[in-house]
Amino acid sequence: MPLGWTSEQQAGVKRWWQFATFFCVLGLALSVFLIVSGNSGGWGLLVFIVLLWGVGWYSLRAMKRNRP
Repeated sequence: MPLGWTSEQQAGVKRWWQFATFFCVLGLALSVFLIVSGNSGGWGLLVFIVLLWGVGWYSLRAMKRNRP
């Protein structure tokens, strides 16, 4: 049995990543709205979303790189 992810697992990760990206885009839109409205919390939300998405992206790339 080969080591690594099955095609079903890879498809599941891709589906969840698309789901997470969709909500990140919604969060970005909300943070831009808050920033334009003058709410300083929008900047914190923007940084949080970008960092969270970036960590997920980096983790997935690292897992792909380390596959046999």
